[in-house]
Amino acid sequence: MPKLIQFLKYVWPYIKQKKWLVIGAFTGLLGQTVLRLLEPWPLKFIIDRLVSPEFDSSSDLQFLASFSLPTYFAALAFALVIITMSRAFMTYVTTVLMALAGNHVIISLREKLFSHLQGLSTVYHQKQRSGDLVVRIISDMGLMKEVAVTAAVPLIGNSFIFFSIIGVMLWINWQLALISLSTLPFLWLVTLKKSKSIHNVARKNRQREGVMAAAASESINAIKSVQALALENRFSSIFSDANNKSLKEGVQGKRLAAGLQRSVEILLAISTALVLWMGSLQVIEQILTPGELLVFIYYLRRVFRPIRDFTKYTARLAKASAAAERILKVLEHPRDIENKPDAKPSPSFLGNIEFEEIQFSYLNDETTNLRNINLTIPEGKRVAIVGPSGSGKSTLIALLMRLYDPQQGRVLIDDVDIRRYTFQSVRHQISVVMQDTALFATSISNNISIGLDNSGQEQIIEAAKLADIHEFIESLPNGYDTDVGERGVTLSVGQRQRIAIARAALRKSPILILDEPTTGLDPQTEYSVNQSLMKLAQTCTTLLITHRKEIAQQCDHIVYLKHGEIIEQGSHEELMSFNSCYAQQFYQSTSHGKE
Repeated sequence: MPKLIQFLKYVWPYIKQKKWLVIGAFTGLLGQTVLRLLEPWPLKFIIDRLVSPEFDSSSDLQFLASFSLPTYFAALAFALVIITMSRAFMTYVTTVLMALAGNHVIISLREKLFSHLQGLSTVYHQKQRSGDLVVRIISDMGLMKEVAVTAAVPLIGNSFIFFSIIGVMLWINWQLALISLSTLPFLWLVTLKKSKSIHNVARKNRQREGVMAAAASESINAIKSVQALALENRFSSIFSDANNKSLKEGVQGKRLAAGLQRSVEILLAISTALVLWMGSLQVIEQILTPGELLVFIYYLRRVFRPIRDFTKYTARLAKASAAAERILKVLEHPRDIENKPDAKPSPSFLGNIEFEEIQFSYLNDETTNLRNINLTIPEGKRVAIVGPSGSGKSTLIALLMRLYDPQQGRVLIDDVDIRRYTFQSVRHQISVVMQDTALFATSISNNISIGLDNSGQEQIIEAAKLADIHEFIESLPNGYDTDVGERGVTLSVGQRQRIAIARAALRKSPILILDEPTTGLDPQTEYSVNQSLMKLAQTCTTLLITHRKEIAQQCDHIVYLKHGEIIEQGSHEELMSFNSCYAQQFYQSTSHGKE
């Protein structure tokens, strides 16, 4: 319950947006409560009239006292029908309004969760398993929505009735009320103890389902490697182990919930027996009428309903609490990048870039990924960033794209700190072609124009021609409307790279980032893709990360990084004219190639 309460506090702003639905639902709950309290009273007057021939009309309903017995009984029976129908209508209205409010709130929160996940750093996503995150977005949120409608509404309604009935029971006969409620403390202790065990089982069960989803997602996404390495049995074993443990935990949760329900039934029977015994004595002594004892028994069974329902929904509430805990764990994880309160959209960039006294560490600890970085890149220049693996090349690019902000120093575009702009507007003016091109399960046309809603077909074709992919696309049965499958699996690596180049060309951004775009290509495809990249780079400021010196030497300027620092920089000719790190690495790669 604490996690559910914490979750409720988090969603409260969304609840306030649907306040009229919530107010309507709670009005219906109040109506239900009043009608539930009235429900046994017609039966009370009928029983009292039946068992007491010398009935005292002063204790009867005055407007019915003069009626004949058939009319008297018919009126009270009709009143019972009207009360029951009205309560049923109120229950229907409450359930519908609460369902509408709950669905709207959960849908808004699911969108918030998905948006928040997209804003978390790549470091966070590298540490998480994508399948488990999908379970949190879809399954955990779905469970919260289901519980909000099927469990929360009855529990809230019965809680209203619980306290109202206790008040009426004390009003009717406070001594009998205290006797009947004497078992509640024991019931509460049993419920707390077993509910904690059920919650622990439910938490493990949700975690186990996340493991299963992660294993399935990992296996399916890498199905070629799984089959090539004959890893089917390994992944099946992981999935089967988690599945069997999930089954055991599910059964254990049901067993605990069933045990809790039986405890409630036994304590309810004890309370009912005490009330029947003491109440019968009071009827004999004429302290109570038979009808009042009947009303009291009715109220007693109703007062136990919230606790019985709580035990009925305990397993579901425990799962919801575990789901809420997993959702909050994501939502409460801080973003690495947030727009400043006074951030504004960036103007159209010219493309002058400057890194000024940059210090950066991913973990904000003694491990520094970049230090003392000072670099100026004039508009329209092509700059190659080279160096050994782990030297900080991709980190430098990530700072320019505002995937992270430096702990010290500034990144400037056109002499303005990019933190003064919204990070969305900065990224919108930067085109990227990466080593692992991200294509989506849609048409080639949509993949090229993704993120650009105002692109026409002629512009898409022009970009494809620049990337030297137009003829291939035209040769496909559906042309530009051909679906490429998830992650572009129906295309070769070179074809995916060309589509990424076409995408970058269509954006016509003033800044272009090329992150190892030709790695993994055969020499002929690499040469062809490189020609397309150089054509694209002629129109913008370009930063090229590469290990290939044949590509680096085509750039205007070369920056050599090592251990997070700029060791040397200059043109290809300048760096080759003396015994530089760049020259040594170039000589080694050339010698290796000759061998």
